[in-house]
Amino acid sequence: MMMILGLLASGVRFATPLMFAAMGEAISQRAGVLNVGLEGIMLVGAFLAVLFAVLTGSPWGGFAAALAGGAILGLLHGYFAIRLKVDQIVSGIALILLGMGLSGVGYRMIFGQGGTGQVPGFARVNLGVLSELPILGPLFFSHHALVYLALGLAVALTWMLHRTGWGLMIRAAGESPGAADKAGVPVDRLRMICVAFGGAMAGAGGAYLSTAQLAGFVENMVAGRGFIAIACVVFARWNPLGVVAVALLFGIADAGQIRLQALYPDVPYQAFIALPYLLALAALVVTARSAHLPAALAQPYRR
Repeated sequence: MMMILGLLASGVRFATPLMFAAMGEAISQRAGVLNVGLEGIMLVGAFLAVLFAVLTGSPWGGFAAALAGGAILGLLHGYFAIRLKVDQIVSGIALILLGMGLSGVGYRMIFGQGGTGQVPGFARVNLGVLSELPILGPLFFSHHALVYLALGLAVALTWMLHRTGWGLMIRAAGESPGAADKAGVPVDRLRMICVAFGGAMAGAGGAYLSTAQLAGFVENMVAGRGFIAIACVVFARWNPLGVVAVALLFGIADAGQIRLQALYPDVPYQAFIALPYLLALAALVVTARSAHLPAALAQPYRR
């Protein structure tokens, strides 16, 4: 029982960066913009979070910097994909390369061989008696503040998409941009806002990796999580609450492969590391044919 509880609790923590990135991407895709550059944005977010956490002495300073950096990169993608009508896949791939270069070069230039030293990181929230409950405590009440922020954000985004005028405009921009434009919806401006939000959330996911899950920056530390986040969006049918559930599935798989490495030392560890990615591929194969893409993703809107 304790092993299962530990696995589930670890799965929640491993899932949190996926939740942030996938929720932002779900909103962006709902508005009709695909951003495959999440990997690069998450790397920049992870680097900025460490840099500004050290400079400000607070992980929240690093988190704010990661949000800002991610939003700027999201706007850059939006400028090329929305304003200049560049192919979204090409722009996203360029963003991956840019993010890898900026984070790697920036880390070496600023911190060099000496490393970052002590990085102010997020501590787990102490909820008193709740954290000490035998089963529910480790599972629900002993996580970092960003975990609860991600879960609350998922509820808020789901409500916004389905119960507010903003949500209606976002869905209209993705499903029928021509009709939305004729109805007075500023489609391009709305999409820029959504893609900036998606970039900020990817930056938040990177910040979680470097200031909560770990305590420092390592080049290419995102390790494919940006692509898994995109798989989460498709598998969850562009629903923020569904994204949380799917991200938890991948998080548990990621936590499980670490435990399997210890249980089966004779098996090459690469076989276990591949498990979350194989799960992502399987999910895409199963859901791709039945998934209903926002119409603007299948056929980009051109005014």
